Amino acid sequence: MHTRTTLNISEDVLKEAEALYETGNRSKAVEEALKDAIRMKKIQKLKDLRGKLRFDLDAEDIEKLRSGNRFEE
Repeated sequence: MHTRTTLNISEDVLKEAEALYETGNRSKAVEEALKDAIRMKKIQKLKDLRGKLRFDLDAEDIEKLRSGNRFEE
């Protein structure tokens, strides 16, 4: 779903986004930039959790999760 939105963004920022994303379309450039910003923010939040969570899975456990196998207790 797409929504029309009016934003006040400087011309310089728009031009730079268009050049970086090479979309040929301002809307696509802004959308890609927002997706990147969201992705980077999520990564930063995960990094901020480092040392705050206990993670007891080893490589074998992770592989089981990837393959869809359940853990046996």
